Amino acid sequence: MNFLAIVKLRQSNRAYEDKEVEREKIELVLEAGRLSPKAYSGWRDRAKVVLLRK
Repeated sequence: MNFLAIVKLRQSNRAYEDKEVEREKIELVLEAGRLSPKAYSGWRDRAKVVLLRK
């Protein structure tokens, strides 16, 4: 099988659960993203987190 055929067959399957994520975990992911190396060193990062209350 050639490369183009493999790329055409590629897919991403994700399954999400309907459960709450702890605030500490959200903050940890955001902090890791903030500290990660960037290609654009002079730009500020922005992230929006929406917390829904049931």
